[in-house]
Amino acid sequence: MISPIGFVSDHLEVLWDLDNEAKDTAYKLGLGFARAATPGVDRRFVEMVRELVLERTSGSEPRALGTFGAGPDACTESCTVALLGR
Repeated sequence: MISPIGFVSDHLEVLWDLDNEAKDTAYKLGLGFARAATPGVDRRFVEMVRELVLERTSGSEPRALGTFGAGPDACTESCTVALLGR
């Protein structure tokens, strides 16, 4: 199972690289191949993006799912240091 997690719509890199080259390579190696669909213009995805934009531009406290809370809009110097392991 392949998921083009960095892409929200089907375009050349998804359609050619994954659906052709990666699929052919998988078959040559005797592996199965399936690709998850990208959200594209699915109404639910577009609404979610709209809600995020409105949330971030409203000045109110960001909402979050889960127990970690909403992350910052920008990474601080300490955040960068933590990510680099320094």
